[in-house]
Amino acid sequence: MPKREVLVLDSEILPSHYLFCARRLSDNKLRVLWGSKAEDMQILGALLHSSEFTWVGFNSAKFDIPLALAAAGGASVSDLKRMANEIINQNKPAWMSYRDYGLEMPEEFDQIDLIEVAPGVIVSLKLYGGRMESPSLIDMPFHHEDWITDEQALEVLLPYCINDIDETTRLYRKLEGQIALREKMSERYDIDLRSKSDAQMAETIIAKELGLLRAGAPEMPRTVRYSAPDFIQPAGPILQDILDRVHRHTFVVRQSNGAVELPAFLAEEPVLIGDGVYQMGIGGLHSKHDKCIEHVATDDFVIRDADVGAYYPNLLLNAGYVPRGLGARFIDIYRSFVTERLDAKHRAKVLGKKDVLTDAERAELAECKVLDAGGKIMINGTFGKLGSCFSKIYSPDLMLGITLSGQFYLLTLIEHLVALGVKVLSANTDGVTFGGTPGAVKRASDFIEMYGWLTNFEFEFVDYRRISFKDCNNYIAIKTNGEVKAKGLYAMSGLMKNPTNEVCSLAAQAYLATGRSVKSFILEHFRLENFGDFLQVRSVKSGAVQFADQREIDDWVLVEDHGTKDNAWVSTAKSSVIRRKSRPAPVMVGVDPTYLGRVVRWYYSTRPGLSINYASNGNLVPKSEGGMPCMAMPDTLPADVDVQRYIDETITHLHNMGVNA
Repeated sequence: MPKREVLVLDSEILPSHYLFCARRLSDNKLRVLWGSKAEDMQILGALLHSSEFTWVGFNSAKFDIPLALAAAGGASVSDLKRMANEIINQNKPAWMSYRDYGLEMPEEFDQIDLIEVAPGVIVSLKLYGGRMESPSLIDMPFHHEDWITDEQALEVLLPYCINDIDETTRLYRKLEGQIALREKMSERYDIDLRSKSDAQMAETIIAKELGLLRAGAPEMPRTVRYSAPDFIQPAGPILQDILDRVHRHTFVVRQSNGAVELPAFLAEEPVLIGDGVYQMGIGGLHSKHDKCIEHVATDDFVIRDADVGAYYPNLLLNAGYVPRGLGARFIDIYRSFVTERLDAKHRAKVLGKKDVLTDAERAELAECKVLDAGGKIMINGTFGKLGSCFSKIYSPDLMLGITLSGQFYLLTLIEHLVALGVKVLSANTDGVTFGGTPGAVKRASDFIEMYGWLTNFEFEFVDYRRISFKDCNNYIAIKTNGEVKAKGLYAMSGLMKNPTNEVCSLAAQAYLATGRSVKSFILEHFRLENFGDFLQVRSVKSGAVQFADQREIDDWVLVEDHGTKDNAWVSTAKSSVIRRKSRPAPVMVGVDPTYLGRVVRWYYSTRPGLSINYASNGNLVPKSEGGMPCMAMPDTLPADVDVQRYIDETITHLHNMGVNA
């Protein structure tokens, strides 16, 4: 089939105006079509029925395309606005809109919706823009029920729509590799996977292999039980007792969402092994003794990390579980995915070492890379759907078996490591970090390799020269080769994480890796090309504002006098009743708000009295005190950036990781 031209689309709907815009990526030609112009809607209809284009949008399959088809079919702007409100307020899936509004998808129509392909969950296009350092995050200055003039539509609404197309284009460029992979997988399985998330791809392909594509989710059980696989063999009495209690326990499946409920004895009772404290849970294992602490390697103290490779996939295969509702066929299909991926990965390595490849070998290498990348999605994406009661492969018993077995396996390993004389510094879902004398660490590593061989798991080792923990999920580790591993709060942003003063994490990493002073790093980093590292971005429910000033209000009225702490006080500055014996203190209230939007970006300023607040109640947006909004990226460095605050925040980060900086 010939390659289609890519059109990136967006639309806006207000009571007074409907606007549809599309840009052709090959030459950046822009189409602007207004719902009030009959000739524009005829052009829109012709475009939608053309076989020349692939349409790319964000949430477009559910919202923009049904509206566009209705508009091209003759719907009025008021009808489109009512339809849009129903889609949003009722969270209508696309198929329901087609049914309810009598719409029909043109046979020639081809689309890719990026909302599921992008890795975040319930992340708006504007928030992705903040994560991509987009030039403008300015929100639409109209309420969605406002009537506007034609002049306002041209001067404000149209630029806003074009900015959203720019944002969608940036996201599409970021996701081109994922989309190309989905195109290859779609060809292989003869089903359109281009608009699906990793987990949705895995679910769809497995459902097709099982003949369940048109089936609903399996019946939700009320309870499930856990049975440990043979390779779980706790050594100590504490862990043996916990395993016995888990075996005896009947786990309740919450009927509202299909989640397995955690029993109180797991949620409230930590596991004590040696000097370590560990918390089990449905989600995974976490150590509790690694808070605000740093470890530095010496000639007499080696720090080593041991992670289990492809832990959950191997647990699923090694444990011998057969999920009820899916049967042994599911395990066979999953095993074939793992085997095919490993074979492709091995073959790609062999071909990659050759100096010269034939045309056939180059084609084979490309195919192996697709099988490797696609297999990884299939293998890892499957697990996310096992716990979703809306999934065709919902299997709470299998999900519970994998997560608990993973925790018992690591806890058993920790028992052995402690007996071998090393100190377990940290543990999480798929690995442990330990330290000790060179001899003790070697004995422990030899044991881990044997432990993995006996149980059919493979461990990967990394040595650190320094590791600094805020806790087990947030830390910075320096490998012996100087590479930096930053997790959680200290990891760099991307499509999965909001930027949060990343210069502070970079400065902390430089200090830990090389000893460079925090102040010198931040001062040198303070350049226009690095300004994005001095910004924070976050989503604000109901929107954010900045007040021009504040005034004190002291109009408390005692409405219930009990003569006790149950006295009830009300004020025009507070939406709720305050109960206390004495009169509350005066309240500072913001005045003259400037609306910023539902996604806000800011930097720390030296100007006094600045803050960013919730539009709904005036409360401070977290970490925004002293924040100057930066909804549009500047052309020059702002003169009021509070560089000292970034230095101080970095020092606080280091102190939180047990570093005396």
